[in-house]
Amino acid sequence: MATSEAPTPVRISQIAGRYLVFDADSASLLRRNENVNGTLTGTAPQQPTQNIFLGLPVELRPEEAEALVRRKVAYLVDDVAAHQSVLRNPNPDARKAYLDSLKTRKQTAQRVLAEKNARRVAEIAKRHGVSASRSKKPPPADDGDDVLFSNNLSDSSRREQHGTAKSLGVTPTCSGALISHETAQMFRTDVPSEGPLCRFLLSSSYYMTPGLRFGAKYSVYPGDPLRFHAHFMATQYDWDEEIPILDIVAGGRLATAVKKAFLMGGQQPGSETSPDGQVRTFSLEWAAM
Repeated sequence: MATSEAPTPVRISQIAGRYLVFDADSASLLRRNENVNGTLTGTAPQQPTQNIFLGLPVELRPEEAEALVRRKVAYLVDDVAAHQSVLRNPNPDARKAYLDSLKTRKQTAQRVLAEKNARRVAEIAKRHGVSASRSKKPPPADDGDDVLFSNNLSDSSRREQHGTAKSLGVTPTCSGALISHETAQMFRTDVPSEGPLCRFLLSSSYYMTPGLRFGAKYSVYPGDPLRFHAHFMATQYDWDEEIPILDIVAGGRLATAVKKAFLMGGQQPGSETSPDGQVRTFSLEWAAM
């Protein structure tokens, strides 16, 4: 029986102290298999000032990147050094491979756009009870359908649509074809600071988002944040760290007020070398509220 190969570890780009994932498939894999959703930080090239619907890259917290590296599902790369190494190297094969990948993406986008236009023409033709190929006798049009069924469609409009598809440009979200896996391995960087509570929660199948608005470090979800509400507001402490009573009161009252539990966790001394460490957690719910 054939055995499936282990998936290639995800490349996490370290840029100016930030940990970013540019590849859509990698971001999907981390969210689906590793309970890591990160934060979308990218803007559309045509609207660089928009901040409502953000996209790739996905930014990870340092402790999330560290947990993924420890679990051997990702590796960190000094992205600037890797790109400078490739771009300063006069290797025509690497440049040609990258240009070919951009050309392939453009052709795929053109094909998708052509199929979308063809479906729209067929739907409008069906709504008017005519064949989409009969452009010389257009039916009565409404809602802008005259653009598709006017006499001009057979000549100038068709050429214009074809020219639009032909000149379609694609902005790549990652440089995977430019920075090969072998090149990225040459510029691996150090693992960031430890986050034992983050590792513990990820290994327990929890998802996390920033919890600052609820007065904690993490908002902890039992499943994907798009499907569930948070169950805990979590904050990490050192094992021997003194916890101010005001932190306990404020965290407990606020978490209980928003129907969550306040969770505190720390790593036991001597377990730093183990993969996930030995983390003790305690949850607090404020009574009489």
